[in-house]
Amino acid sequence: SRFEVVMARLWNVVNEGKPFTPVFTLGVVLLLSIPHATSGDYWLRAAGALLAITPLALVFFRFDFPLRLRVALWLMLAAFLATTRFIDATALVLALALYLGFTVVLWGTIYYHLRIGTKWSNGFRFVRLVFENPDPTSGNLLEQLPKVAMLVLAFQWLVAEPGAGSNGFVFVFAAVSAVFALLLHQWFFTWVPALPGRRLQTEPLPVPQRTSKRVIAIVIDGCRADRLIEANTPFIDTLRAEGTAYVSMNTVYPARTVTCFSSMLTGAPPLVHGMRSNFVPSLGVKCESVFDVLREGNMTGKLVGIAHLIDAFGHEDVRSVTAVMDNDEIDDALVARGKQVMREENPDLLVLQLLSVDQTGHARGSYNSEYLAKIEETDTKIAEFLGWCRDEGYLDGATVLLTADHGQGIGIGGHGHMSPSETRIPCLLWGEGVEPGRVETETRFITDIAPTITGLLGLRAPRESIGRALEPSEQCIDRPVVFVIPAKNEAANLPSVFARIAASGIRNTRTVVVDDGSTDATVAIARAHGAIVVSHETNRGLGAALRTGLEVARGLEPRAAIYLDADGEYDAAEAARLLAPIESGDTDYVLGSRFKGTATGMTRSRRLANALFSGLLSFLTLRRISDGQTGFRAFSPRALDVADIIHDYNYAQVLTMDLVHKGMRLREVPITYTRRTQGRSFVRAEYLWRVPLGMMREMLSDQ
Repeated sequence: SRFEVVMARLWNVVNEGKPFTPVFTLGVVLLLSIPHATSGDYWLRAAGALLAITPLALVFFRFDFPLRLRVALWLMLAAFLATTRFIDATALVLALALYLGFTVVLWGTIYYHLRIGTKWSNGFRFVRLVFENPDPTSGNLLEQLPKVAMLVLAFQWLVAEPGAGSNGFVFVFAAVSAVFALLLHQWFFTWVPALPGRRLQTEPLPVPQRTSKRVIAIVIDGCRADRLIEANTPFIDTLRAEGTAYVSMNTVYPARTVTCFSSMLTGAPPLVHGMRSNFVPSLGVKCESVFDVLREGNMTGKLVGIAHLIDAFGHEDVRSVTAVMDNDEIDDALVARGKQVMREENPDLLVLQLLSVDQTGHARGSYNSEYLAKIEETDTKIAEFLGWCRDEGYLDGATVLLTADHGQGIGIGGHGHMSPSETRIPCLLWGEGVEPGRVETETRFITDIAPTITGLLGLRAPRESIGRALEPSEQCIDRPVVFVIPAKNEAANLPSVFARIAASGIRNTRTVVVDDGSTDATVAIARAHGAIVVSHETNRGLGAALRTGLEVARGLEPRAAIYLDADGEYDAAEAARLLAPIESGDTDYVLGSRFKGTATGMTRSRRLANALFSGLLSFLTLRRISDGQTGFRAFSPRALDVADIIHDYNYAQVLTMDLVHKGMRLREVPITYTRRTQGRSFVRAEYLWRVPLGMMREMLSDQ
């Protein structure tokens, strides 16, 4: 009902960690203020105190302090107490009592009993889960308690000792906390997994040939891949044996249900589709979904799930059931609704959410035997549903996709902070257009599911999709590594560069040389060595040349691309060093660092300029980058897809800023550099002012 949709949204205000912190703190300080209800002077001081702690509350709203980073919050609390020498035991006891009352009694006991039918004794187990939970929800005591304690103590201190000095200290403490949190999250611990911000599509994507009459996607909400393997699931095992299993499928960050379903069905990362948590103040995905593509192709698609999925996709595309029922009954209700949709609407795409595994993880924990038992029950329900589909003819010519939106961690089935068991999700394809008995080990992402669905149905991928349709890993391995070499009048250096590429030992390489207005034999030598040559009639600049080269490389569908200066200063035989972290799936963008390796013949002025620009780049990207100007870089297919160079004059800094902004995992590896002996460097005095302007333009550009 509409009432349940509204209540689900209100629950997420106090269930999600970000809004919970300020809302709960406000409730605590209002209760602490009740004894002073008749004092006008007190309320004046209280209003000032609330205003003063707002910046600190915004810092805590912005930063989650995941996993082990929660220790930093306790250090911040200790620093606050040591500096102010103020403690209010009554306020702290009240905050702790209210917090445990909300999480353990209201949430873990009453809420779960009334909503999914857990026993009244569930609170005794739930209290331990609250202490263990690393999830970015309100049930994360080790994160929420220090945040609330600092805010409440700051409020009480300001009310007790009003004045400019106290207010000033709280503002300074908030500012220092903001800088500390920023450095901690984005510099010292770059733990967030990479997904880019948008896909560069300079031309329409090709439309594949339809291979499937229908796609039935079954999503086991909150199913850990490792626990699914442990469980006794004969039907899923049969699908896996008769289809293709993707054993390295990953979800997106944050691993929340609405966020993950949105990425699954748009192919876009959260930065683009806008669903950043289950708390959704702005309803509806902000980009095209598979449902939009289906409508464009005169097809239909439906998502069967519970109320919070309506927030992302709306009532037109979602057919929901109430989530207020016994956990042993919820999946039966969802399956029944799925059958009804198949009978009444006969959709080309049905996405069916199964929820009981996720709810068991939240209420009992994903290491509990009940979680494993619920996975096994789900196997029988999937078998029954697909058996019904076969009997009714809905499996004729159909493809079945079985996956999860996210995994589960420790604690209250925690998911959201990307611990390993949250990140990896099960995924398999079965049926029409699927090669049986194949196990794929290539690292894939949940964003690959949208183009897979539309591709099976013979439709284009959603416009903002960054995914690529699931395919056998052998096809990925057989794709080339493309070397992109911009060159202007480098005829003297190119032969040795090609020789060193051959000496790299990398299998299946292609080379793209972008001739940027050369007047010597650059083009002839490049073609003689088998390179693909693209020429600019006039010199357009290194940034423009690399942009052209990356566009050509994309068209070759490589397993990686390597940018290399044409001047011979970098040893192309070391390219395997850059390629290794990409092929292992650990990194998306690799910089070959001369200053972590060796730099022979570099002048002092060049070293100084590199240090200055690398320092500025490190500051702007909040990454420790030792060599931001290197001419030796490698790109994963995802990084290549979204790399955007807005500066024709140079590429180095703006490209890194662009990719880091889009969430790409960056790594530096040591390389060897020897100053050129022939030709002329592109670096001029104007570099010192044009590059900072390009960096500023990149900062201000709309990403």
